[in-house]
Amino acid sequence: MPDYDFYCALGGTLNREDFTRLSWKAWAYLEALTAERVNRPLPAAAAAKVKRCCCALADAYAAQEKGGEVVSASNDGYTETYAASGKTPDQKIYAVAAVHLAATGLLYTGMGGTCRACLY
Repeated sequence: MPDYDFYCALGGTLNREDFTRLSWKAWAYLEALTAERVNRPLPAAAAAKVKRCCCALADAYAAQEKGGEVVSASNDGYTETYAASGKTPDQKIYAVAAVHLAATGLLYTGMGGTCRACLY
């Protein structure tokens, strides 16, 4: 699981408390989504993608808590406008995870065969 310094190095904007809370939620989602394969030793490239995914999920959960995605903001007087997409919250979260994990094999849920995820 990524730490706060890793998150900040990626340009994250959450404060430490929110990141800690939301990254635990994101990690639990990743464990469920990958049948806990994120907890096994992974090749370095896959492990880095998992950490970046967890950070992106924390940001996605934060956006959901705020009511949606920011489509406009104003600095003078601080105004933000949120928009709702046609996706459910679950679909949005899965889309974030899929972008980061698609090439890792961690999303494979089948049985048998020689899938990459089964090798880890």
